[in-house]
Amino acid sequence: MTSFLRFVLAAAALLLAFAPGRVWACPCSDDGGPSSLVREDELYAAALVATSRHALGHFDAFGRYRALGSRDGETSEELLLRAGLRLPRRVEWLGELGYASYRFHTQSRVEARTGIGDALLRARMTLRDEGMPHESRWLPALALAGLLRVPLGALADNRSAGFGSGGAQLGLGAWELGVGFDVARSIVPDLQLFIAAEGAYRFEDHVLGQARRLGPRFDATLGTRLTPTAWFASTLALRGRVTADVTLGEGGAARSLPGTAERLWSVVIGAAIYAPKSRLRSSLTLSVDPPLASFSVGSTAAAALSVALAYGVSTPH
Repeated sequence: MTSFLRFVLAAAALLLAFAPGRVWACPCSDDGGPSSLVREDELYAAALVATSRHALGHFDAFGRYRALGSRDGETSEELLLRAGLRLPRRVEWLGELGYASYRFHTQSRVEARTGIGDALLRARMTLRDEGMPHESRWLPALALAGLLRVPLGALADNRSAGFGSGGAQLGLGAWELGVGFDVARSIVPDLQLFIAAEGAYRFEDHVLGQARRLGPRFDATLGTRLTPTAWFASTLALRGRVTADVTLGEGGAARSLPGTAERLWSVVIGAAIYAPKSRLRSSLTLSVDPPLASFSVGSTAAAALSVALAYGVSTPH
């Protein structure tokens, strides 16, 4: 898998260096913005996303940060396949499934896992396009989205209690149902401001051999997208994630586990090549969780680099 990731990184670097044409926001990226995979002039599209993630340290339940030791390490590599269908034109249907390799090691312990992750099914409907500057009410673009997570990942199969930040790539072990929205508006012709949010409920599971219910999740992203030239687009965003405490047991015996809630803030930087006349597009995304005390809680700070290659098929005329 490592060799393949290196190949994808090299291929994307070439595309970013030599792809011509005017650039829009790449719909294959993971910058947290309101981008879609399938363009409005396409019927369907597919993308391959390779991500390498390296942990920097851990935040405890009180927000105290502890960096990993010089001999400690926590890494994961993920290869994600996305496929999308646009039917009708304002509705996009998206499915994704990934394969991940996770490794955690200290001086006295080594843990490694590989396997598929959970399947994600998404639907996104564009309710309104951005208004024109000459209109009396210049309203932003607005879209609504839905999410269904199917627990197919290795965590559910192996009944593991979890193993650091790599657990997310190998599955949560629970069904998840979410809804969200995104809003985008151009401040000037080459600069766009966007806001996106998503909330999700996690259903009860029995991964640990007893009833478990992960706390609800809420994600929010605030960012800007800049197209300074005819061939380059960049994104800068702040992304936050909050999850509530985990609950164990059923009925009257259910108990919440204090200190299991999480809060994580990430800074996301993206670059993309996106030529409207070309069906091939690519993006490069860097995400860093700032290792600052009290900035995040109960989570792992990490740096992640993602490369995406996508290809779309136009709508038949």
